[in-house]
Amino acid sequence: MRLSGWRFVRVFHWIAPVLSVFLIVFGRGFFGAPLGWMTAIGIFIGPLVVIAMYVPPIIVVFDRDARAGRSTRLFYDIASWVTWAALLVMMFTLEDGGDAPPFGSVVSTWGWMSSEASSVVFASAVVVAFVGWLATLAAAVAGVVQSRTA
Repeated sequence: MRLSGWRFVRVFHWIAPVLSVFLIVFGRGFFGAPLGWMTAIGIFIGPLVVIAMYVPPIIVVFDRDARAGRSTRLFYDIASWVTWAALLVMMFTLEDGGDAPPFGSVVSTWGWMSSEASSVVFASAVVVAFVGWLATLAAAVAGVVQSRTA
């Protein structure tokens, strides 16, 4: 199975927004990290992130060439993969806290990384995910423009 074009990205970009936000908000608990205030915050921020992540797939629908080829463009595929990978890293490195001292992330609970290092990796993953989303958005718009000018 190819992991680009129609076989994966074209289908998964409709599933990924809900799945990745669910994993960031609740998935940490499946891997042993405690769920605290970040879960409550994620419940409110999650729908906004889902809506923002659905913008590029909606734009891709208007790409005539990609729709005719039943695929997506390569740069869109790469940007999507980067965004999804960064969101997975965010799930494993999100530190939770609240009234008590900070709870650990998944990787710090497992003892693979300190809480401070996990926070740094999480912040880096947030930046990479945002830049990846911007690149996905730019690739979707560029694909529509390119298909309309041909």
